[in-house]
Parts: sequence; structure tokens; C-alpha cells
Amino acid sequence: MKLAASVLLAAVILLFAIPVSAHHSLSSFWDTDKTAKITGIVKAVKLVNPHASMIVEVTDANGQKADWSIVARGSVSLLRQLGWKEDTVTPGMKVTVEGSPSRNPGAHGLAAGTITRPDGSVVEFGAIPRDRDQN
Repeated sequence: MKLAASVLLAAVILLFAIPVSAHHSLSSFWDTDKTAKITGIVKAVKLVNPHASMIVEVTDANGQKADWSIVARGSVSLLRQLGWKEDTVTPGMKVTVEGSPSRNPGAHGLAAGTITRPDGSVVEFGAIPRDRDQN
């Protein structure tokens, strides 16, 4: 009986340990000591867990287009708490995205902090707003 209880306890502990080990640190993939800014046209927005994301097409000074992968710094639940709706950022919208660049040299990706929309309004993409962070 004690053996069965011990095996059951070990199985429960392992069950909860697996999801915890799967989570990753933001700084593992993104250089959080640096900030980069891009401007482009939103091609897609996905408000799905574990992290919302979007694709932004950026045209460089030479006219070359590249798709940038933008990842939210938080969950969809956090975005909803920050006021995000399905139409907060939509395909076809011109946006400026500011965030932490990828640690992978040459990669077109950002862990976004803020997104500036065409009307000049700024929305947080999963980061805690600076004014709320101090509370």
C-alpha cells in the first residue's frame, strides 16, 4: 500500500513538473538589454496562447521587403487585461513596433513592448505599462 501511494505521489509531482520545465525565459531568446524599432504593414495577428504574435512586413531603404515576427511579452489574458480586442491591431494597418531584438544575428524578430498605431496611439503588446509598473 505504501509503495502504491509513493508511486502515485511521484507521478503527480512529475505531472506538475513537466509544464514548469517547458517555460522559457524572455532573455533566452531576446536581447532585453537592447531596443529596436521597426515600421511596416501588419500581415497577420494571432491572439493565441502561450504568446500572441503578429507578422509585420518591413521595407528597407533598398526597397527589399522582409517579414518580421513579433511576439508579445505576455499571454493573451494579459493583453485582454490591457484592453486588447480583435480590432486593436489588424492586417493592413501601418504600425511602428518597439521591442527587444532576437539574439539570433540577422533574424527578423522582436519581443514587442509597444505598438504605435496609425492614429499615434500606443498599445502595449504584453508588457506592463510603465505607469502601472511603479505601483
